[in-house]
Amino acid sequence: MKDSNNVVSMQGVYRERGMKRTPKLPAPVAAVKDKAQALLKEQAKRVFAKVDDSLFAMAEKAHGQDEQDGLFQALRMLRVERRKVVERFSENIAESFQVREVSADDADDPYSADNLSLVHNDDLEQLVAVDTMVASAKRDFAEPLTEISLRLNTLLSVKVYDKNNPIGPDAICDAFVEACRPLELHVRARLTLLKKFEHLVMEQLGQLYEQCNEVFVEHGVLPSLKQQRRAARQQRTAQRQPAAQPVAGQTNGRDTGYTDTGNYSPSAASAGSHGLLPLNSGVAPMGAQDLLSHLGALQGHLPESYDEGGIQLLNVNSLLQQRLMDARQSASLAKMDSDIIKLVEMLFTFILEDRNLAEPIKTQLGRLQLPLLKVAIADRSFFSKGGHPARKLLNELADATTGWQAKDNYESDPLYKQVGEVVARVLAEFDQDINIFSELLDSFQQFILRERKRAEKLERRIVDEADGKAKSQAARARVAAVMDALMAERDLPPVVVEWLEKVWANMLFLTCIKEGTDSESWSRDVRTARDLVWSVHAPMPDSRKQLLGLLPALQERLKAGVEVVSLNSFDARRMFTDLKQVYRERFALAQSITEERSRKARDEVREETLRAQETEATSAMVEQPVTEEVADTPTINEQEATVAELPQMEELEQAVAEVELVSEPSDDVDSLPESDSHWQQTFRLAQGSWFELKRGGEEQFRCRLAAVIKDIDQFIFVNRNGAKVAEFTRIELAHALRNAQLMPLDDGMLFERALQSVIGTVRKSRGEMS
Repeated sequence: MKDSNNVVSMQGVYRERGMKRTPKLPAPVAAVKDKAQALLKEQAKRVFAKVDDSLFAMAEKAHGQDEQDGLFQALRMLRVERRKVVERFSENIAESFQVREVSADDADDPYSADNLSLVHNDDLEQLVAVDTMVASAKRDFAEPLTEISLRLNTLLSVKVYDKNNPIGPDAICDAFVEACRPLELHVRARLTLLKKFEHLVMEQLGQLYEQCNEVFVEHGVLPSLKQQRRAARQQRTAQRQPAAQPVAGQTNGRDTGYTDTGNYSPSAASAGSHGLLPLNSGVAPMGAQDLLSHLGALQGHLPESYDEGGIQLLNVNSLLQQRLMDARQSASLAKMDSDIIKLVEMLFTFILEDRNLAEPIKTQLGRLQLPLLKVAIADRSFFSKGGHPARKLLNELADATTGWQAKDNYESDPLYKQVGEVVARVLAEFDQDINIFSELLDSFQQFILRERKRAEKLERRIVDEADGKAKSQAARARVAAVMDALMAERDLPPVVVEWLEKVWANMLFLTCIKEGTDSESWSRDVRTARDLVWSVHAPMPDSRKQLLGLLPALQERLKAGVEVVSLNSFDARRMFTDLKQVYRERFALAQSITEERSRKARDEVREETLRAQETEATSAMVEQPVTEEVADTPTINEQEATVAELPQMEELEQAVAEVELVSEPSDDVDSLPESDSHWQQTFRLAQGSWFELKRGGEEQFRCRLAAVIKDIDQFIFVNRNGAKVAEFTRIELAHALRNAQLMPLDDGMLFERALQSVIGTVRKSRGEMS
């Protein structure tokens, strides 16, 4: 076979790059690898079996169509790709056994705020979820994991730590995340998949580690390690005396620079530098409790300028630096703690720039930066747990104050005072017990409930008034459509016109208001009006029998209408009397026409008989022409029997349905095409949404869409207290949106919007760097 430029010898590549073939693992390590692969592969299969049911249930309860479509698409993708993902996961586990040294670059945490733009994960919530499950596994399985590391150190030439342990939490979690990376999943689906992985794999690692240690023991690798470690712990416990306290700042013979009280002692630090030092400066990082202690002290002694008013974002690193320098101490921050500090700063940067909130409210919420930072450091689920009490309190404070505006004496406003009291209690009482947030949330929600009840009463009256006005306008238009269809081009007796206008128009109006045009009552009342018109225009005498059958029921329905509209008895008796007279005339007309037709028929028969007799008697005689004429028309006016056709019930219903009910816009408002984006936006506005309304030059205020009066296409806006501040027709609203006179405020909970904004910033930074 001829050489080709497209065929490359892999042996040559290895030689040119100085690479080596994958080294053969020692037999005990290979056995552990096989055991770990088999067990983790089975657990991964269970993960996909469980996540299928969870995603289906989530999709059924999804809030929006986009979210539901995304979850169903993720569900289908996971069903198709699950085998490939499991295989990739197993292969990644096998590759992790090619242990390499931990370099200085590896020591940098990829989840740091400085490196966020380089992170491969799609969003910060996933990063926090991964870090949380890894940290929990390291804490829960520290002892068996240490035994595995020690045994691997006796078999491999590379030093094994937590980071490069092939079956450590870092390696297992990274293997799964990398296996899932090619899948384009909805963010909720990814987080659900990670949560199932945490429950079914990461929380069950004890079983894996126990079996792996047993495999090592079977191969004779440090078989008595567990007993030796237990004996060493017992010996240290026996030797420890109450009087023999360890030297301050020493742990297991290693000088950390920290005293038992958590304060830093400069004896172990760089002799000539104090304050917050870089992580690679050789100074051990502060423990979580030490950092929380410093933040607690800062929380109780904020800079004086912070309480003088105005919106401020705290530079926590600078505050820690100054605190340590004042105490002539040195310390560094753990990478994860540094990341959390920067992440919280990014979140509060968004909060303090959010245009949904008034400036004084931003100032109050900004004071929660240190307490929430303490929560995030103490509880890593703060970023991934939507129902966290601290997040719920922040969201509730922001939601309640969305429509609040600062007036001249805003300090005395009940809502502002309540928010200030909540923030003050958090600053004064929160140490590490998050129950304070739940307690304050319950108290604040009760206050808001009372406030909203008062506003809802006024708002309800305004909406009911507008709705009643719209329904009245719509009812009158629909009744007019029925009356026009029945009375147009018809010469009705005056009493029938009076019945329709004085009684039955009001009857239809009340029915339309109370029960609507789709009700049986409306159809019955429209049919009564039609029957009334038909009864005085039906062709006679052909309809005489049908009219006789209709009149008793019609009379009862008319009597019921009189009672409903409360017509006075005098007018009612007169109108019934006049109507009966019309029917007498109708029946008299029918009798006259019938008699005329009978007379004409008799005359025609008699004439035919005489003609036959004359023909027989005078057949030989000269025939004389007959000049006598018979009248072809009855003496009664034929127009009495000619009636314009009445519309059927279906035609009347169609006439009502075609009634266009719109509020009259201002004369200077131009129409917009159906394709206009702002016109289309008016059909998507949700009731309860908040807007910023501008009027005149500098005047602007916040208002909420309280109701959409569909009958007349009218939009009612109220302020936070429930008072009406504006109303627009649909075309006026479209122009207000188009001219930025009315601007929607962002929907959604504040913390979630802030987190999403940070995620967007990260994605943008990542795109710029790539």
